[in-house]
Amino acid sequence: MPALYWRPLSITYHSNKFSCASCCTLVYIVLAAVLPYVVVFSLGGLWTKETPAREQPQVRSRYEVYVEAHATTPTSAIVPLLWSTSQPLNDAIGESLRPMQLRSWVEDDERDGQPDRLQYALTIPLDAASGERLHAVSVVLGIDMKFETEFSMRLNGSLHLQASSPLPGKSWVQSADLGLRSDEPMRALDLPARPPCAEPVWAFREPVKPDGTAASAASILAQYSACNDTATLVSQPPLWEPGVGDSFEALLTVNVPSVVTMRRPGLVETLKLAAVQYIAFFIPITFLLSCLHGALFRFGVVSSRVHHPVKQHQF
Repeated sequence: MPALYWRPLSITYHSNKFSCASCCTLVYIVLAAVLPYVVVFSLGGLWTKETPAREQPQVRSRYEVYVEAHATTPTSAIVPLLWSTSQPLNDAIGESLRPMQLRSWVEDDERDGQPDRLQYALTIPLDAASGERLHAVSVVLGIDMKFETEFSMRLNGSLHLQASSPLPGKSWVQSADLGLRSDEPMRALDLPARPPCAEPVWAFREPVKPDGTAASAASILAQYSACNDTATLVSQPPLWEPGVGDSFEALLTVNVPSVVTMRRPGLVETLKLAAVQYIAFFIPITFLLSCLHGALFRFGVVSSRVHHPVKQHQF
């Protein structure tokens, strides 16, 4: 006939409260609770202080552009050609001002509202009649960078791209990946947000220096030297096309990939990560201790009273 129900017969062991067997059981319970913590703590990493975080930032252009170009003519070794989107800065540039044409747009491949690329098309007019030849271009782009998924931060960044060649140029194509540099780990969403700079900083905060001269690319970028968090660019090799003409074309592409940085977890996340490590060692350690604890009673190492699984005894 088939077996419809069965259960194992268990043997129980009893002893007095203040006996060697009771002390062994108390030690077993204490070790099962404390030993996993001691092992995890000794191996390190129990309390997680930093965790990696990956997030694609929300980036938009601040319409802040500063261009420094240098050309040569048969009569002049260096002819500076400067232009910006700041009227006070253009007024301070003086005779070196060269009006330029700039077009910018955003490309979103997935249509998810997260820009994947910032495109800039710059046209620098040249005086072909006087023999102007362009040899170097430096561009500063102002952007707004925002993180709100893994951590909360918003910063104003100034991106710098440049290219130069001993040969006069006709066009310049440059691609770069946007990144983030931080001196300290980011804070979790449940922690107070940390400002990226001690005080607000943007590209044209001081278009004119205290001595009355116009700001330069070096002075604009120097504002961010004291900031804890800054936007960076990892540039690909520039494509410089030699040539001579009445204009110079530059196509700049700023890719916006997912940024990987370190983040400081909050209290709840820290306890959760610690609990996972504790449980990972608690299960095997408790299993080994339970085998040792059971062997003490089964082989009579400690004295105890055995209760028969069928015939119940009264004590």
